Amino acid sequence: MSAILECRELTKSFGGVDAVADLSFTVARGNIHSIIGPNGAGKTTLINLLTGIYTPTAGSILLSDHDTRGLAPYKLAQRGLGRTFQNLQICMNMSAVENVMVGLHLRLNRGFLAALLRLKSVRAGDRDCRARAIELMRFTGLENQIDQHPSEMSYGALKRLEIARALAAEPELLFLDEPAAGLNANETHAIGALIREVAASGVTVVLVEHDMKLVMDVSDDVLVLNYGRKLAQGTPHAIQNDPEVISAYLGGA
Repeated sequence: MSAILECRELTKSFGGVDAVADLSFTVARGNIHSIIGPNGAGKTTLINLLTGIYTPTAGSILLSDHDTRGLAPYKLAQRGLGRTFQNLQICMNMSAVENVMVGLHLRLNRGFLAALLRLKSVRAGDRDCRARAIELMRFTGLENQIDQHPSEMSYGALKRLEIARALAAEPELLFLDEPAAGLNANETHAIGALIREVAASGVTVVLVEHDMKLVMDVSDDVLVLNYGRKLAQGTPHAIQNDPEVISAYLGGA
């Protein structure tokens, strides 16, 4: 299976301290790939590097064989990279469906004058945009909350709303930053089922998550970080039985 993402000797230093150090790994296209590790292991720094928020101190990041070093997040989005955030980034002055429509802006083709004059083509585009947003809300299990205000929605529903908005940009590679954080068992189960559906639709998923049951249930491959370095990488079964991982993170002797 081809790699959609490849990191080569990736390093990020802050004040002489390496938050990520000499890290190399690949993400296979079509897989669900999880990144785990203790607090302070470098997971957030790594995701910020991969999504263009940070620039590497050394090393390279290849997205579909193209070096992304120095590209801004919006440029990466144009190249098929999407992301959700650990802390909700919901527009509270919009309805649920309008939040998803925001994610479609990369796929809209319109000029300033056409939008200003509300030409027929723009109105048709707006209808298509809303229809696509509704389709994504149905896909994420939010079909009964299309016109709701976010303040009326549960925390679990808002997590799924962020995923719907991220999918609106039609990513090939989607980063999910702790999508189960703060959720109860039923909501976590629903998120797990949704992650599998997203992957089945053809989107490669990279999951950063502390819920080990969710990680082990949905992942094809797991990367374990410790102090910014790769401790292990492999199938969930291999990771669960790796003595170094058990000692460093999963709680063994």
